[in-house]
Amino acid sequence: MPSKLVILCGKGGVGKTTISLALGLKHATQGKPVLVVTSHPLKELALAVSMDGLGVRFPQAAKNLFIVHIDPRQLLTELVHKHFPVAAAADKVVRSAIFRNLVEVVPGLKSFYFLSRLQNLAERKAPEAGQHRYELLIWDAPATGHFLSTLRSARTFEHYLSGPLAEAGAEVARFFSTAGNICLLPVTTLEEMAIQETIELDRAMRTDFSVRGRTLLLNLVSPMASASAAEFSQLEAAAGEELEMVVGKGRYERSYTEDLRTKLGMPVLPVPRLSHGSSDLELLWRMASLMDIAVD
Repeated sequence: MPSKLVILCGKGGVGKTTISLALGLKHATQGKPVLVVTSHPLKELALAVSMDGLGVRFPQAAKNLFIVHIDPRQLLTELVHKHFPVAAAADKVVRSAIFRNLVEVVPGLKSFYFLSRLQNLAERKAPEAGQHRYELLIWDAPATGHFLSTLRSARTFEHYLSGPLAEAGAEVARFFSTAGNICLLPVTTLEEMAIQETIELDRAMRTDFSVRGRTLLLNLVSPMASASAAEFSQLEAAAGEELEMVVGKGRYERSYTEDLRTKLGMPVLPVPRLSHGSSDLELLWRMASLMDIAVD
């Protein structure tokens, strides 16, 4: 049984990385081995979100939560070293202009090897010493255009090449086109460009890969977006002139929320904008406690 692959996707800057880490923390505290695959190099990620104190505050999660950045160039370098047992020869190939140009010029090559590694991690049956079998893989995917071109790269290898690469491409395409393997969680903010990109992403995933989104995450919304109709009506009635702008924002958010729910035909989960707590870790935990999402 392969690991479930949870994909957080959407426009750049909508908060996919923070939500990925919060979701990983939530499931790791439940005893599930979780691997978060981030689009950001780990040093860059550490500057943005600190996980300091994880072992003290969440000892169960510290044993089960793993975070990696998969560099496709490094994967290709490892491939060369695997097939050139003499280290000096492998190093010469990797430093050559031909290799560097091949990596950058061949359409979809880096994306294909990235997806192949993800598939390998998900379908790992008997891990070697020092490896882990993950119950959940969470992919903090790149921005929409890059994300879709990455998924489509496997089909390029399947359809236009022959031999081992074509076979590998067919396997990767099979995995990423099997809805049972994937839990797709689009993420958006309630901004016009992000919303439009989310609608286009949903259409592309359904048409090209027969994968539907499980839940749409609306990030950085006000509490009014998730308030019941009765609660919001009470707020409107009680608000004076000084609060009209705030209530107007609430109407706007609620209108867009319902519009997205109708157009995409999937559940919508508002993720409120949270004030920063005592640490990044506490903020992630508060966010995690709000995300009741079935990913199995």
